[in-house]
Amino acid sequence: MTRPLLTLIGLFTISVTFGQKEINNTRTDNHKQITGTKFFLIPPPGFISATSFQGFQQINSGASLLVMEMPGPFSESTKGFNEQGLKTQGVILKKKEVININGSQGLFLTAEQFAYGTNYSKYILVFGDSKATYMVNGIFPKEYTELDKDIQESMFSVVYESKLSVDPLSAISFTVDTENTKLKFGKSVTGMILYTVDGKVPTESNDKTNFIVGLSLVNVQSIDKKLIAINRIKRMPYTHIKLDENKISEIKIDGISGYELVGEGVSKPDGTKELVYEVMLFTDNGYYIMVGTTMDDYEANLNLFKKVAKTFKRK
Repeated sequence: MTRPLLTLIGLFTISVTFGQKEINNTRTDNHKQITGTKFFLIPPPGFISATSFQGFQQINSGASLLVMEMPGPFSESTKGFNEQGLKTQGVILKKKEVININGSQGLFLTAEQFAYGTNYSKYILVFGDSKATYMVNGIFPKEYTELDKDIQESMFSVVYESKLSVDPLSAISFTVDTENTKLKFGKSVTGMILYTVDGKVPTESNDKTNFIVGLSLVNVQSIDKKLIAINRIKRMPYTHIKLDENKISEIKIDGISGYELVGEGVSKPDGTKELVYEVMLFTDNGYYIMVGTTMDDYEANLNLFKKVAKTFKRK
């Protein structure tokens, strides 16, 4: 399902604040660790630990705070954090502030988004260094204006303890079995598990085969699940995706029904081609998704993707 874009872009003004804000936090008894991560936040009143993503949520309002750790330097990861880059994601940037948080360079973005029939207020706090980037997202329906201050205060309470030892899979509600395959666990990001050949994200191996398993954060409202699966694979970051209609089939794994798709993605400017494998399994309140991509040995890697996908289980 695509997210509708706000069309009246020209009517909005964007404020960019260059005066740098300094934030220095230390962990207190009020901070709560987000399971499976090295993030600590003071949750807003009425928020509980989320079950389908890494963060906190308020059930009655649909508001959420979500954390994410991304490989790659801050300077590279935030290149798209501008009006045009966010617009492609259906996000309207209203204000951009340069900050320094706990000694790291950072940005704080104020934005709006229309998704699934609801107007949302959205805040993005992103910071990092030359090795990694860390993000805290706060989002709530615009009508719940009373949450604005509490969500911002919670986001600005963030503490990231890089030396802390955590089990990144402890907050994940599903498993796949990659034992006796070439795939190795690489990283857990926002409810997704990433596997590569060398266990590094991004991979440093010549074999770029990877496999991702994740859980959706939004409900699927359409009854045409096949179309949702097709649209989802077409939104992957390729210039063009060619789907094999003969390889779109119904599938059932761990008692959940869905669709399995196979295609080929082409990227510009070099015309690189990749096999793209997707499985979407639909539940009453969302979906699980598995995606495998590879540039080499299509047949063997397709068999690998199918083998691993069939081991999917909910905990």
